[in-house]
Amino acid sequence: MEKKMIEEWFELYERDITSFLIYYTGSMDVEDLVQETFLRAIGKIKKFNKSAQPKTWLISIARNMVIDHYRRNRVWSKIKHMFSQEQNFLIDMEQHIILHQEKSDLYNAINKLPANYKEVIILKGILDLSSKEVSSVMKSSENNVNVMYHRSLKKLRTLMKKEGYEYGGL
Repeated sequence: MEKKMIEEWFELYERDITSFLIYYTGSMDVEDLVQETFLRAIGKIKKFNKSAQPKTWLISIARNMVIDHYRRNRVWSKIKHMFSQEQNFLIDMEQHIILHQEKSDLYNAINKLPANYKEVIILKGILDLSSKEVSSVMKSSENNVNVMYHRSLKKLRTLMKKEGYEYGGL
């Protein structure tokens, strides 16, 4: 029964989890992380609060898994360093993820944001989660999420102007 529920959630939310992980890690190679997210969900299904949203719960699992992975292996600093110095690598990767230039510029600018701003933009702005869902994932109040989202949008606009990006959506 529980495994069947996870299988249904996989069908419903796999794309959202994949999108979150691509933006969050800055890598296209997230298939293993997506699978690991759902495997962990199977193991933790008894802890799932039936009144919670499955998508939010799954994103929380994915987020925590990536944070734990980076903490254990201290890879994050190497990845950030690589992104800032290897613009050609980032552009090649973005071309596989994002089909046109506006989104490519937006993706690049998002990756330059501080971690908490990046998270709130991905969760609320890209994945279109509610403030309540984002507050659950980020373990913060809804008010703090809304303030952080407003500030992150402002910072993103400033970054995009500074970099000479043009994006009509901001």
